[in-house]
Amino acid sequence: MRKLPHSLLALFSIAIFLPCLPAHHDTEEMIARFTQRIESGKASAELHYRRAVEYRILLQPAKAEADLHAALEYDPNYTPAHRELAQLLAKRGKPKLAVKAARHAIFASRNLNERAGAMILLARLLAASGQPGAALRSCREAFELKPPGEVEWYLLHAELLALLDRDHERPDILAAGYTATYSIVLRNAWIDALLDAGDFKAALPVIEQELSGLRLKSSWRLRHARALLGLGRTATASAELAACLGELEKRIHPARPDITLIAERGLAHALLGRLGAARSDLRRARAGGAEQWMTAALERALSDVSKIDRR
Repeated sequence: MRKLPHSLLALFSIAIFLPCLPAHHDTEEMIARFTQRIESGKASAELHYRRAVEYRILLQPAKAEADLHAALEYDPNYTPAHRELAQLLAKRGKPKLAVKAARHAIFASRNLNERAGAMILLARLLAASGQPGAALRSCREAFELKPPGEVEWYLLHAELLALLDRDHERPDILAAGYTATYSIVLRNAWIDALLDAGDFKAALPVIEQELSGLRLKSSWRLRHARALLGLGRTATASAELAACLGELEKRIHPARPDITLIAERGLAHALLGRLGAARSDLRRARAGGAEQWMTAALERALSDVSKIDRR
């Protein structure tokens, strides 16, 4: 079984921990308002929950957690508090308690939409705690409750399959998601999944069509090269990688480089067998604060080369 895919880790960091709050208000002022209402005898599950969210924004997790527990004392079935508590506990490094809170959110759900969303949250937390099989089951149950699902659900489903070394199943999941949502993100993920699964013939015409209409082509040149290499067209792939590197060298600012472009350049080097340059770009991307999803393809390429070298 693989380690947690980098793109999945990125997905968790976005989907679980990103604050989803109204803009343009003073957090401390809102806390004061909620506190006044609570202390005046108007306390409720909703007020404690809303103050907890504000405390999280101020990076005061202990106060946020206390408010969430208070909310659940007023209403044990207040689903938003269960979900917020699960996310907070996960961020505080308490995976077992986070999973427990997510399960409570499922049981407390008032409708199918809430229940499906809580199941997706549970799937993310289970995967992050090293239980990909259970995570996949929870994800699929969410789809059963609410087809066709959300864009992020398809990405999660596909990444869980990757985590379980079931790459051959990922293209169908992502293709179904693209058909249902017309999301470009899912379309691109589907192509990458085809490449990961070794279905280069299916990926190639889609990649070539995309290349024909773009001005900045480096990402698609890399996909093109992967497909060509998979089909044994080494010389053409090498020419494509050289063109990719030429474009990247023009786009990468020497003083303020875009780390995603550094990672792309590293992948091009890796596919050309320039492992020293590839590893150097990987280190540089990481030092620049690259998210793990940005370097995932490069790391995988270097890992594949290492496996070949050990044979």
